[in-house]
Amino acid sequence: MIVRPATVDDIPELTRLRELLFRRLIDSDNPAPAWEWREQFATDMKERLGGGELGVFVVDGDDGELAACGIGVLQYRLPTPYQANALAGYVLGMVTDPAYRGQGYARLVMKELLRWFEENDVARVELHATPEAAPLYRSMGFRDHQIALTWHAP
Repeated sequence: MIVRPATVDDIPELTRLRELLFRRLIDSDNPAPAWEWREQFATDMKERLGGGELGVFVVDGDDGELAACGIGVLQYRLPTPYQANALAGYVLGMVTDPAYRGQGYARLVMKELLRWFEENDVARVELHATPEAAPLYRSMGFRDHQIALTWHAP
């Protein structure tokens, strides 16, 4: 299994995997907006992929598909007494295709993302996890920190 940086040629597959992620997260009582997000996602990926603030790593599957991907972003934060460095990381898309789950792909991708964050002098990385994925991240050193609350504009 080889983890590699994503390229623009991977954008259709990254979009497919991201859709798989959101299909699992969308609440049937609160459906996703109807707007076409895939096109905007592909445009943003094309503009930002390979830039300094976005780390995207993938594992190839069979027949040109991606088995797994992970997306991390660098975020500027103000220094605190606990963290002089103002850079933080956020993992915003870890997805393994169902056909490849349970084979260690997510762990390999996360290791590569954490290495990328370290190379960028990030000392703190956050993520939101599904209940199924939380044990993996805890085994890699992530811990429960604070209650995450989210506000959405009306």
